[in-house]
Amino acid sequence: MSEGSVGVVRGHIEAYRRDDVAGALSFFDPHVVQDTTRVSGVDADVAHGYDEVVREVRRWMGTFEGYEFEVHTVTDLGAGTVLVVFAERGRGKGSGVPVERIAAALYTVLDGKIVRITGYPTEQAALEAVGLAE
Repeated sequence: MSEGSVGVVRGHIEAYRRDDVAGALSFFDPHVVQDTTRVSGVDADVAHGYDEVVREVRRWMGTFEGYEFEVHTVTDLGAGTVLVVFAERGRGKGSGVPVERIAAALYTVLDGKIVRITGYPTEQAALEAVGLAE
């Protein structure tokens, strides 16, 4: 199951990076939860279900010009939990200021579907959240 969880997350991310909304959503449980409340510097929210998640992702990406999303690592933490460390880059639409950050997300996969994505400001913070602090 755990290797399957990584495959589910990778499939979702690949579709997301292609801007394939239907493909990205196909990896989600209909009741998926996306929680960005732990990420500093973000207009945080908890989105429930396809429509709210799509709205929040579009809102976030819409604040940038030239938005880029690059995956650094995808790590199986066991029991359906997958850690993704990624970089986001772009220029603020209003300010033109270049923005770059490295952050992390914990994906929870159940029965082959992503049921939760929780964002964290750092890989360390995500690991601490699951009791795997170094």
